[in-house]
Amino acid sequence: MDRSLIFNKIFLRNYLVFTTVVSLAFFALLYFYFNKSLVQSLADAFVSIFLLFTMLLSFYFVVRFARTDSLSSFPSIRNSALAGLLLLTAWLYSTRYVLEYFFSKDPEYIEFLYNTQLMRFLAGLFITGLVYLSFYLAIYEKRVKEAIQRESELNLLVQKTELQALKNQLNPHFIYNSLNSISALTIYSPEKAREMTGLLSDFLRIALRQDAMQMAELSHELQNIELYLKIEKVRFEEKLTWQFNVDESHLSCKVPVMILQPLLENAVKHGIQQSPVPTTIELSTLLIPGALLIIVSNAFDPTFQRFKGEGVGLDNIRNRLRLIYGRTSLLKVEIQENRFNASIEIPL
Repeated sequence: MDRSLIFNKIFLRNYLVFTTVVSLAFFALLYFYFNKSLVQSLADAFVSIFLLFTMLLSFYFVVRFARTDSLSSFPSIRNSALAGLLLLTAWLYSTRYVLEYFFSKDPEYIEFLYNTQLMRFLAGLFITGLVYLSFYLAIYEKRVKEAIQRESELNLLVQKTELQALKNQLNPHFIYNSLNSISALTIYSPEKAREMTGLLSDFLRIALRQDAMQMAELSHELQNIELYLKIEKVRFEEKLTWQFNVDESHLSCKVPVMILQPLLENAVKHGIQQSPVPTTIELSTLLIPGALLIIVSNAFDPTFQRFKGEGVGLDNIRNRLRLIYGRTSLLKVEIQENRFNASIEIPL
């Protein structure tokens, strides 16, 4: 028998309670209605009902395995009905044999036993139907839960795969830009090229070992961002500065790993790289009801090259936030005169 059912304490307790209630009801019927003696009523009720319920435990096999494609198919119902009739027949003969053995010297009771065979059969048929229904519902509920769990695991696997694909999409994009910078530095500044190579190696060591669905404290993400900015500072020198305006109480808030790096990369590409003057990237946080708001702001020169809007990085962030939190409005961007502001809302 299914170990998950036979060792289910709640099921066994309920089954025993139901058996006891039916036994008491049958005892009351024999004792008060048919006027049988106390001993006869107790013995008949105990032997009949407990033997029936013990045999019906094996009926679980029938409900679970005597089927073709589904529990509600005709072959399943037919097989269950045949098995039920066989069990009832075996129960009637077994009960009669045991009771005849105990009360063989009481012809009046033996005659009563034979005269009530139809009543016992109908009562057993009704009880068998109830037990069948309880087994059917238990198996159906279990299968529904298993199906839901499988669907949930599949959705999680799809979500994780898509997130990993999004994360992997960023790495070649970032590496390509960095290698181009290193290549340029090797010509006129080999020392800076070596420095940038070392910083890039440290950054990639951190970035590549992160799981796409992993969450990290904001303080950890800011350390990664600073490492990224140091890489870019080797290339842009004094042209690039940054400022973090983060309340200390916000540092322990959990955020998706590497969610901020594309924002900073976007700021460097459209702000620092295109600006003829030194530019500061500002990162600030703000607690709003139910969420942590992270804002990255940078100046850009609209006359140098027209700002083209969102690219791979911001689109990647939006998709990651959608997959993790199930919302599409957590990333917002806006342009105010010559400043570009990108804000991420992280649900707490």
